[in-house]
Order: sequence, then structure tokens, then C-alpha cells
Amino acid sequence: MIELLPSDVRPDLAERYRQLRPFDRAEIALVRALVERPHRLPPQHEHALRWALNFARLWVIQTGKEDLAVGPKLARFRHRIRPFAESLAQATTVDPGKLGSEAELFGAEVREARETLLRDFRGRLPPEILDREIREKVLVLVLGGGGACGYIHLGSFALLHELGLVPRLIVGASMGSMMGLFRARDTELRESLIRAATHQLSYKRMFRVLDAETRYALPGALRLHLRSVLSRFFVSDRGETMRLSDLEIPFISVVTGLQREAMRDVQHYEKMFLAQFRKGAFARILHIKDLIKNIAALIQQLYATPGALCTIALGGDLETQAFDVIDAVGFSAAVPAILQYDITRDDPRMHELMRHTLHRHGVDVFADGGLVANLPAQVAWEHAQSGNIGTRNVFLLALDCFAPQLNRNLLFLPLQRVAALNVIRNIPYAHFVFKYRKVMSPTSLVPTPQAVSTTINIGGSELSVHAAFLKKMMTPLPARWAVLSDY
Repeated sequence: MIELLPSDVRPDLAERYRQLRPFDRAEIALVRALVERPHRLPPQHEHALRWALNFARLWVIQTGKEDLAVGPKLARFRHRIRPFAESLAQATTVDPGKLGSEAELFGAEVREARETLLRDFRGRLPPEILDREIREKVLVLVLGGGGACGYIHLGSFALLHELGLVPRLIVGASMGSMMGLFRARDTELRESLIRAATHQLSYKRMFRVLDAETRYALPGALRLHLRSVLSRFFVSDRGETMRLSDLEIPFISVVTGLQREAMRDVQHYEKMFLAQFRKGAFARILHIKDLIKNIAALIQQLYATPGALCTIALGGDLETQAFDVIDAVGFSAAVPAILQYDITRDDPRMHELMRHTLHRHGVDVFADGGLVANLPAQVAWEHAQSGNIGTRNVFLLALDCFAPQLNRNLLFLPLQRVAALNVIRNIPYAHFVFKYRKVMSPTSLVPTPQAVSTTINIGGSELSVHAAFLKKMMTPLPARWAVLSDY
């Protein structure tokens, strides 16, 4: 079977995706089967199979001194076990008890291929670094947007914390970006900080309905004032608002860049939005249904315009790591015509950084990251595969809180359907996509403390069905000599 490539995979990573994806899928299928039918396969056989699959997916190894391209050296080994990996990934059911012979065969072949690789890179590839890249998988967390639906991510944070799983990278869009910011602040989960921030929310502090000039964003019915709510929770050692580089867990906030050639199309809708806004601050709230319908039509039109939208990963490079954290998540949550976020304060550093970032990407304004990647798994995968988190052996867990549900949140169904299109494009990059079912209404942006607590419990409970799988997937494999000594 030829692994199908996503249509927009980065050219320099396309061959890597094609070569390695079957082994990712095979290991996931194997671990699923081991969780569902435990004790059917002796531990040494399980570990030998997983060593083989992870060895096959090696491509580039970071030694601390250089990046070693080992992928071409393993072409013969991959070719040898690819049929097994593909059959495992495609099987409707897997009986681990029938995999013993493959485990014995591949255990011996891994030992031989490992010795050959170390000999070819003698003096450049320490054995312990090679083994660590095979044995230890790190968690990359992708958080989807969807207004207040995103509060449910807090429950997943709590569950992952209970399992002892700390993300090595967090990537979020829209409300997923805002929730991800709280998790990325500290390596240890600080539930007290999250609860303190959510418990003091109020519409009066978060939103304004007065007209305001737009500078770096499109207009919206409500102006989002995040600084008045969040600034005290994100203070750096310098005594100022944290930058993305100050967070203990690497964090990327995805925003949409609207390119200049599309502005003519946007202007028609912008005039329509402004006409509705002139009906008065409170009257515009009554027209929220029309705004949603129009913004869904605008997004679909922009999708149909080549080059109209681009994905910008704030925090994905050294320059944008200097972004103020509140500005980064504010722009990611700025839904055109609905929520507006902008930088109006006197902050020369951020204004200069904004101008340079817009110019570098050839765009005029920022908008909600969910317009291009409501579940930004591609950004996360490419960032990890580019060597930015110290390893390429990652497990990418994507959490979707805005999947269309015909019996819930019908007002937002047009936006959910639009978001679902770009979610489909991102799914091939994730190793596991989890879709929540019992989420808040997208409009419940200022929930009560009790509603937040309930949502946290629901989110953790829904994901807990997969707790055993996640735990096993992320548990480091034993050292090679404990696995291969019998083969």
C-alpha cells in the first residue's frame, strides 16, 4: 500500500511522511490491541515489536552536536518490516497472541540493523542517544477551538496530569490557544491558577460593545479585552506580561493571516458587518445569527480564493517567540464580525513586531486561527519534525471540541461545518484525534465556577476511556539489552 500524502504537506517533509507513517499507524494499532487483549503477548515480544516499529521510523537524530540523517541507511530495514506494519495498521482486529513469530524475527533484525547504524556513524552517534530516540516518545498536545466549547480542554489537562503525562509542545487555535496558554505556563499543572482565572471572569471585564478602530484585525460585534482579565496571571520575572519564550512548555498560538489580494472580497463583508454594527451596541448582539451566517459565507469564499488565507504559527520561530502571550492568544480567538482583538495600547516593541510579522507573511490583518486550522495538527507535526523540540519521536494527541453535532449548538452549525473542513485536512498529521461530545455552548464565554468545574469533570471523564491506551503509548520502552538479549 502506498501511503497517501496530505495535499499540502511541506515539500521537504513529504518523503518522510510517506516513509514513516505506516509505522506510526502500526504501533498505534498494536498498542490498542495490547490494551484490549492484555496478557496475550509476552512482554519481551511486545517490546521487540515496538522497538522494531520505532527503529523503522527513525529519520533524523539530534545528538546535541549535529542532526544525523539516518533515514536512508534504514531503507532496507524499513522495506523488510513494512508489509507487517501495513497489515497491522489495516487489520480490523489484531490478536497479539499471533504475533510471537514476527517478534522473534524482528528482534534479531533490530539488533543487526542497530549495530550497522552505530558502525556507520562511529564517533558521531552515541548508543545511548540512539536508544533514547527509539525508546522514549514525547507528548505533543493539539487543542482545537470553538468558543466556550474549549473550556472542556481543562478536563483533559487534569487527566493527563493524573497519568503523569507532561506535554513537550502545545499547539492551539482560537479558544484552544487560550486554554493551552494556561497549561503551557508551568511544567506542573496549576489547577488553582486556572480556577482563579476562570472564576473571576465577567462580561463587563472581558468585552466592550463600544465601537473602536481596527488596526491589525477585522471588526467584530464585541471587543475582547483580555488584558484586564489575564494580565495578572502572566507576569514575567521582568515585571511585564510574559512573552511566548517565557512559558515553561513550548507553545504555539495559531492565527490566520489575511492576504492583501483577498482584501477586495473582504471589504464587501466588512461593509455589511459595519452596517449591522451601526444599529447600536446592543442591537448588533441581536443580529448575531446573521453575523454567523455572513462570516461562514466569507470564510467559504476565502477558501475558494487561492492564497487568500495563510497559517501563521506564533511561537514557532525565534522572532514570534517574543510575542506578548496575551496578544498571541487574543488574535487567535478574534472571530471576524463576532469578536475583535487588537493592540491599542502604547507598546512600541509589540507594534514593531506586529508590523514586521505582517510584512514577512505578506498579510494585512490577523484573524481567528480556527479559520485555517481549527485543529492545528499540521503545524504541530511540522514543528516537531523540524527538530524544534529535541526529538522527533512524538505522539500527537489532537483534541477537537467543535465537531458538528446536529442536536447541539445549532446556531453555530454553519461555523462548525466550515471548521470541520480544515479539521479534515489536519487529521492525517495527528496520531490520535479525540472528539468531545458534551461541551458547553460556544457562547458561554463567561461560565459560572460551577459550570467550569462540571466541564472539567466531563472533559476528564470522556477522555479517560482512552487513559490506558495513552499511558501505555507514552511509557518508555525498556533498554535494548533487556529486549534483544534473547534474539
